[in-house]
Amino acid sequence: LLGFLAVFDAPKQSALSAIEKLKAKNISVRVLSGDKKNVTQSICRRLKLNTENILTGTDLQNINDDEILQKVESTEVFAELTPEQKSLVVKILQQNGHTVGFLGDGLNDINAITQCDAGISVENSVAALKECSNVILGKKDLNVLEEGIVQGRKAFMNMTKYIKITASSNFGNIFSIVLASVLLPFFPMSALQLLLLNLLYDTLCLSLPWDNVDEDECEKPLEWSGRNLGKFMRFFGPVSSLFDIITFVFLYFVLCPALCGGTYGTLTVEAQNQFARIFQTGWFLESLWTQVLILLLLRTKKIPFVQSSPSKLFQIVTVLGIMIFTALIYTPLGDFVGLYSLPPQYYIFLFAVAASYLGLMTVAKKIYIKKNKTLY
Repeated sequence: LLGFLAVFDAPKQSALSAIEKLKAKNISVRVLSGDKKNVTQSICRRLKLNTENILTGTDLQNINDDEILQKVESTEVFAELTPEQKSLVVKILQQNGHTVGFLGDGLNDINAITQCDAGISVENSVAALKECSNVILGKKDLNVLEEGIVQGRKAFMNMTKYIKITASSNFGNIFSIVLASVLLPFFPMSALQLLLLNLLYDTLCLSLPWDNVDEDECEKPLEWSGRNLGKFMRFFGPVSSLFDIITFVFLYFVLCPALCGGTYGTLTVEAQNQFARIFQTGWFLESLWTQVLILLLLRTKKIPFVQSSPSKLFQIVTVLGIMIFTALIYTPLGDFVGLYSLPPQYYIFLFAVAASYLGLMTVAKKIYIKKNKTLY
């Protein structure tokens, strides 16, 4: 009898801190147990969970369908549940609009694991449960849950950055290409050059998954919605097109005539080809610079480098990428794809365009955030 009275199943030492961290990240915690009500209440009280309104399996059987939706939503601790009732609670939470993760280690958790959105088991759980799980914890520390959620939110945010920024840049470029193709006697950029531009841009974007994410962006669950993608594209894309048009005007009426000795219509066929190559190279560089620099600006809703700094890896890759890919036009590969070695004077214009582009895009970003309450 003394032996039975001395048995005490204490919560893991990391449980309390893990629950507090999860709640700080706007994740509500529920305990679904098959144990007796008094036992469950004793343990959950030590974890600072609300144990005043515990629902048991019997309670769930005796309430109607409408009431159960509200009861499950407002209850943190459930006791004396059958495996089917655990799965039922998970299903109701999903019906209420929640994304549900479930952590379990026994056979009686299989139903709930298969029902939930993210099934989590531990290394020493039964084999059948591990096969049903999406995630298996390798460390005996529940704080790993919070770490995993934060890393997942960071990856999701960086993915969202890439999709929206790239979509808006491409939208602006396509609009510029269509407009230039109508007005110019030659293509503003060849198909090979366009493919190379996209390849170089995407190569630089490979470092984006390791970029820093603002802490406040990880405080709440993130939800992907394509509804805002079109709005984002239509708002920021035309800004890119505006500076493309400015570049077109400068190249066609100033730089190209100065280097080729006259306007396009007055030149020989050979000189016209040179005229087109200079034009295409000038826009190639302007597109590359603005597409890459806008990543640094739109990666955060805050002021870049002042309130929010990108990761060192992303900074290094971005700076080196611009330098290396700019030098590409002076190599045999650049000559092969039809690029032309531009004089130093062009880079004065390019710096001015890039600085003006970032300045106007900063103003546009503030307007967009003020109007939509968020950037992403």
